[in-house]
Amino acid sequence: MSLLPRAGRGRRLALAAALAALLAGCTQRVPEVTSGEYLRSWGLGAINAMGAYQAGATGRGVTVAMVDCGLQDAPREVLRNVSRNSVDIFAAERALPATDRHGTYMAGPLGSALDRRGLVGVAYNAELLSVRADIEGGHNGQCAFKASSLARAVQYAADQKARVIVLPLQATRPMGPAFETALKNAVDGGAVVVIAAGNRSADQPGYPARYAADPRFAGAIVAVGATTAEGELTKWSNRAGPTKAWYLAAPGERIVTDCGKKTCRLVSGTSFAASYVAGALALVMEGHPQLTGREALALLLQNARDTGEPGADPTYGWGVLDVGKVFPQTAEAKRRG
Repeated sequence: MSLLPRAGRGRRLALAAALAALLAGCTQRVPEVTSGEYLRSWGLGAINAMGAYQAGATGRGVTVAMVDCGLQDAPREVLRNVSRNSVDIFAAERALPATDRHGTYMAGPLGSALDRRGLVGVAYNAELLSVRADIEGGHNGQCAFKASSLARAVQYAADQKARVIVLPLQATRPMGPAFETALKNAVDGGAVVVIAAGNRSADQPGYPARYAADPRFAGAIVAVGATTAEGELTKWSNRAGPTKAWYLAAPGERIVTDCGKKTCRLVSGTSFAASYVAGALALVMEGHPQLTGREALALLLQNARDTGEPGADPTYGWGVLDVGKVFPQTAEAKRRG
């Protein structure tokens, strides 16, 4: 049996007292840049998300499927956006309580509601389809997956017409025919699959992110590396390697998530970078509804900040995510202002 670990880790972070007073308030359409939830969500500024918000894009109408460990004890700001079609593909067989909250941590920066509490997700009005697919009991204390269960999960997401499917996991070998068939069904149905590159300091992504370079899936899969707050690729993030034409970097170190009344959690991993790219795709798909999934992904790649060598390079791929550049009207207004 092949076991695949998820691609992120976390620890507790105390909320700054100066931000506590900013937690109360009413729901608003565009985040206030001085609000606590925006300041805690520092990745939004790093990817220039405000350009999309000012153009009216919030992810509304776009379903993003998260294939992970479920949403154990998720905060209300996440649950507000969770689809009723969310599922645990092993629900009838489980006997042990869930302990790994990786899926909850990933959902926070992706789709937390805009409510002046905790944090705000990139696509704060997107629909989050949680597809739990981890094996019973996990592996070495963490949730883990079999390729066969991931195939079922991806197929379920495709059947539910998810436009974006996120796979925050890493492996060393190809996933096998069943998984590849499900993946082909998903991309042929119009979905874009966002996959964590992995956290092993390797010169190329692990599987399934390495499928981004497979001609069968060309243009519909993006491998995602993790950057620091300074916009540099982290030391532990896997590089682009042969997936350079379909690789994008995004914030993935010291990401705030899972906020309660007094504390949040601080996490790092390419899983959380994948959350930012998935959320950005939802913004682009809402803002440009005429585009296919492949066209939406191409826009993100073409408008990335070219951080490494010119063009797509084997370290940064196309560069660092900059979703605001996909919305030229607001970008132009910012330049004029």
